[in-house]
Amino acid sequence: MAMSIGLSCCTLGYARSTSLEEAIGRIARIGYKGVDLYTGSPHLFPEDYTKAERAQVSKLIDKAGLKLTGFAVGGGALALQLNFSSHRPSLRRKTLEYYLDNVKMAGEMGCPVINVLTGNVAFGTSRKQAMEWTMAALHDLTGQAEKDKVVLGLHPQYIAESPLMTMVDDALEMVDELKSKYVKIIFDTAQQNISNRNFEDDLRKCGKHLFYVHAADNDGIDWTHDACGKGTVNWRGMLRVLNEIGFTGKICVQAWSPLPNDVDTVMADSKAYLDGLLKEMAA
Repeated sequence: MAMSIGLSCCTLGYARSTSLEEAIGRIARIGYKGVDLYTGSPHLFPEDYTKAERAQVSKLIDKAGLKLTGFAVGGGALALQLNFSSHRPSLRRKTLEYYLDNVKMAGEMGCPVINVLTGNVAFGTSRKQAMEWTMAALHDLTGQAEKDKVVLGLHPQYIAESPLMTMVDDALEMVDELKSKYVKIIFDTAQQNISNRNFEDDLRKCGKHLFYVHAADNDGIDWTHDACGKGTVNWRGMLRVLNEIGFTGKICVQAWSPLPNDVDTVMADSKAYLDGLLKEMAA
């Protein structure tokens, strides 16, 4: 079975313990060839990094022998202050501005994709209203993405983060409404292991719309992003279907835990497991 899938690694797991620059170096030393940058503070938060500093980050990535594969934006349970469906207009504006800044920064740094997260819906806001606010913002964001030639990766989450885009079907409906070649889907194994474990059918549904995969494991109950192979994710089935649908994008390893953890080990274990599985399935 021919497998033309590359691995990348996200700095998100290091956000509580190291600087962005240190995280990039660690990811390179572990042996990854791609890096995905977390754009929440204290990593590549757009307001915190000047153009000159961003250029230095790009040089560091090149010097480390890495390729920039994506941005992981702040949002969901990790950044409740960013929410397209907030009942507060000022917060909705702030959220759109943050995403627009991410798209512009991605274009500037040659980053191909950013993830897009829907937000929490507070009591008193109907789902219909929340979706109207969200889609209005995404239409604006799509215009900027087309201008900068950056893909918006719609990222289904699990129910505790947002009720608006928990399933691949939700993302596909949004893709259909936005009607742009720059709107695709990011499939997150840790999120979907909780929301809907039928990865194989969901990936087939994504088909040509699938652009990127976030890879992590868990037990299907607790919202964690553990090392690949340490939980209940069906990795062989997932990789088999990725090959079946002709996916040639990146699998980006992520790590996150509500408690401090050894991120280096999680990243190294994930790489060893996925490398081994890809090699085995290609034989």
